Amino acid sequence: MSEDFLNNLPDLDLPARRRKKKSREPKDQVVRYIRPWCPKCNSTNVPVYNSNHLPIRYHKCSDCGHTFKSIEEKYQPENET
Repeated sequence: MSEDFLNNLPDLDLPARRRKKKSREPKDQVVRYIRPWCPKCNSTNVPVYNSNHLPIRYHKCSDCGHTFKSIEEKYQPENET
């Protein structure tokens, strides 16, 4: 191959590569998790069986069979002064 091989390639008019946008959210986010519990028998063995409608999740208690839903809320800590 000749040294001019790369210089003789045709221009393909490819679009420029996109740069990733920087996230504006802070890197040190904290998520407060509260374990759901069955309102009927107070068991914490309540897996999610449907979460298609986020932030609503549907649970079924593995101990008593009671079904209920939980709603995820945005948690904002109080300002410490």
